[in-house]
Amino acid sequence: MATAAPPQPPRPADAAARWPRPEQVMTPGRHRLTLPQVDPRARPVTGAQLYQFRTAALQAGELYAQVAPYRYIHRWQRAFVSPTHDDWQALLEAEAAAMAHRQGQAPLTVMVGDSLALWLPVDELPTDQLWLNQSISGETTTHMLGRLHYFADIQPQTIHLMAGINDLKNGVPEAQVVDNLYQMMTRLQQQHPQARLVVYSILPTRLREVSSDRIQRVNQRLAALAVHQGATYVDLYTSFSDSQGLLRVDLTTDGLHLSSQGYTLWQAALVSY
Repeated sequence: MATAAPPQPPRPADAAARWPRPEQVMTPGRHRLTLPQVDPRARPVTGAQLYQFRTAALQAGELYAQVAPYRYIHRWQRAFVSPTHDDWQALLEAEAAAMAHRQGQAPLTVMVGDSLALWLPVDELPTDQLWLNQSISGETTTHMLGRLHYFADIQPQTIHLMAGINDLKNGVPEAQVVDNLYQMMTRLQQQHPQARLVVYSILPTRLREVSSDRIQRVNQRLAALAVHQGATYVDLYTSFSDSQGLLRVDLTTDGLHLSSQGYTLWQAALVSY
């Protein structure tokens, strides 16, 4: 459900007299000046830009998933300083608090994960519900376990969980990854008993340090745990992998993160739940 735009302050009665229209601004004797054009399709492409966009929307009293990024392009386009992990945690906690205050009776879907979920293009998701993305780039399942309480006060209809690849990349034992995922499922179900929990398989990669065998072993145990917990398990590994068990080249930008085609494939599954 799209949220209404906040009321705009009235224009002063003499605004038209004080400020010339763009087409009236001229260089003396030569050329007409025009205001910079903003591409309505502009989107943040770095972590610094995404952080500044979401911060700007929150400070304006809006939920970023319901706002076109170009509206705050002057705030994020020239953002170069990367936010810290603490910065991201504080932002996600503040966004969750804002959602708890504004949700009302609107259906809400929550995303929990790492950079793969963080960059999910929310502007292409269904607009008949609210979306809250509680994902941080680089996080492991241990990180996520420590912040699930951020959104304890909201009432989501569905929670989507994709996590674990950073654990495997960092050499965390498979048993620990599975146990952390089990704890996450348990805590989310206790915290939001009314919500449907959708758990996704860990995606394949093209990284040497993460073998497809390890990913598949964790996925097998994750699938069994999801069934045991009454959650919905979605196998994306099969459709995202090539004949060698690696992430398909057309679905990735660097062997780990997803391309636009990769997100399109994920979204096709996501909107079914």
